[in-house]
Amino acid sequence: MTAWRTRAACAGQDTELWFPDYPVGAPAMKICGRCPVRAECLYDCLADEVPSRRYGIRGGLTTGERQALPELPERPSDAIAVLRELLHTTSEDQPPAERTGPTMTTDTELVAQAKTEDLPVGQLLKWGDEHPDADVRDQAARARLALTGLRRRHVADQELAAITTEAEQLEKRLAELQARKAELVPAKPKRKTPARDYDTRTVRAWADEQGVECPRVGQIPKRVLDAWRASLLQAG
Repeated sequence: MTAWRTRAACAGQDTELWFPDYPVGAPAMKICGRCPVRAECLYDCLADEVPSRRYGIRGGLTTGERQALPELPERPSDAIAVLRELLHTTSEDQPPAERTGPTMTTDTELVAQAKTEDLPVGQLLKWGDEHPDADVRDQAARARLALTGLRRRHVADQELAAITTEAEQLEKRLAELQARKAELVPAKPKRKTPARDYDTRTVRAWADEQGVECPRVGQIPKRVLDAWRASLLQAG
């Protein structure tokens, strides 16, 4: 899971920038804000970070923000997809690089914005997380869990749709290959039934006259035919 490091915006930067005394508004936040692999960085951090030694900025999030993240799917690809969506949601109105205080916006700003447009989900959750009312904080936590469930289902449905599409394409391709195979395989010649040189009624009539046992129906035995043919040769 380290291939992302070569594409990270922080590559070649002084790592001390990510461990400032006051992370909000730090230069590292601006660098992380334009990084294309924030989700991968954050996932590796969460996977390796020791809770008792959490410190610094990772994936553009502070220690407290990382602790507030919801539970992630077990599979790395799903977890990274959820983190990418979460980071996009929380930064769609104001990216971390523009944070200038302990919160992204004040309550007054939130109210003013709500009068003119719908409040972005990430900003609303951030407001709920930091609200002094415990009930509001609890609602925000439950909302995060609900969003996590929706994101998981969204990822699963996308994968199922991709699998279904691929299966349909494979079935179509298999049908095409089977049809082509049928065209290439030589057709088996039909087995010709040899023409009879005798009339069954004539042979049976002869057998009755000569007292030769012969079934009344079905194929005439070879021994009867041989005897009948021999009688013809003698008569001739």
